[in-house]
Amino acid sequence: MRGGAWRSAVLGLAVAGMAFAFLGVEVGRLAAADPERSFLDMGAVGLGVLALWIAFARLNRHFRDLGRLREALSAWRGRSAAALAADARDDEAGDLARAAAEALRHGRHGEHRPGERLAGVIAALEEPVVVLDDFGRIDSLNPAASSHLGLEAGADIYDHLSRPELFRAIERAREDGQMVSALLRRAQGGEVPVRVKDLGLQSGIALVFPAKAGGAQPLLSGDRLVLRPNARPAHLDDEQPLPALPMVSLWVATAGGRLEDGPVVAVGTVRMAGPRVFRSLSLELFIDPGTPIPPEGTAAHGVTAAMVEGSRPFATAWPVIADALRGCVVVGAGVEPSLGALARACRDAGLPEPDAPPSLDLAWLAAAFDPALEGAGLDRLAAAFGLATDRRMGPFTPALTEAELAAVLLKRLEQRGIATYGQARAFAAGQAGALPE
Repeated sequence: MRGGAWRSAVLGLAVAGMAFAFLGVEVGRLAAADPERSFLDMGAVGLGVLALWIAFARLNRHFRDLGRLREALSAWRGRSAAALAADARDDEAGDLARAAAEALRHGRHGEHRPGERLAGVIAALEEPVVVLDDFGRIDSLNPAASSHLGLEAGADIYDHLSRPELFRAIERAREDGQMVSALLRRAQGGEVPVRVKDLGLQSGIALVFPAKAGGAQPLLSGDRLVLRPNARPAHLDDEQPLPALPMVSLWVATAGGRLEDGPVVAVGTVRMAGPRVFRSLSLELFIDPGTPIPPEGTAAHGVTAAMVEGSRPFATAWPVIADALRGCVVVGAGVEPSLGALARACRDAGLPEPDAPPSLDLAWLAAAFDPALEGAGLDRLAAAFGLATDRRMGPFTPALTEAELAAVLLKRLEQRGIATYGQARAFAAGQAGALPE
């Protein structure tokens, strides 16, 4: 948007144009008295109008160039300094663009970018290191990352790594304030271990990959690995306030249809912070059960044998699932059987059985508000609280429905004066008499 200088210039040109128009009318009135003189005056007026039009066109282009320069500077991370200077015209706006490009080239723009010393250290490392900007673009990387990962500066990292899993790893790094380990799925299949470090506000995210010896295949096409997740969850107690409570909805499907029967075939989660639902931080994971899925199982949860074909086995999928649940209160309609199915799958896969995370059963909570809902399934609970469900969206729809149901119930709890996680658990367990009215 143009500022006061533009408005003042246009106003001046408009006044000048009106003056010329007035002179043209006056010359027309005097034409009868002296036709020859009037032709000269009309020519002078026309020349003045032409000069005004040329001045207006030049002024308009000048301010348009300044506007483009402002937009380029406000989004300079997506362009190089050389590109900024190359687009500049040979005028005052062009001089400003070239000066800005020179300032960017020497790091005087004021953005928090890795300094020359840090860049030199990264370049000397044998481990592939990639630094991302706030939009997931590769801001910088060392030669090891270029050769081992096949990446280049300016590329979108989400074209290569799973967006939800990388989001969760970045979130963990920001919460912990230190480097965290994760196992990320490649967009083209396979998995790769990575360490993630948040460099600070507007300074980017560092991804450090394990080094491989020369001649090895690029890491992003590497084999699947099994890594145990960090077993130390964030501390959550009964005094945690509900509006900021970290939560995750959990939906589990098994081959037998019932959670007590058969191996796990799918796991879905959606992250929450109090009543806020973060759909982008979701996990939709098919799992190869190693056995056929009977028709009754597909009828119960919508997962078919074709959907799980080629998926990872549970032993490989568990670190990703554990990361999704880590540090959160797990919610769901019948959440305990879902957690029990995951614990049984860990035992069957030869993995250590995980500690039970803090949880909140949405079915119990809904029944505490309306006893008529006791024993109701997820679809009926959703309908009772005004939520629409559409299974045509895919088999993972229940995870999102549970998150939306949790958001509605948390708002109802707030209206009842129930403010903490401990009070919500007590209310769901039927101990409403000890809670504020």
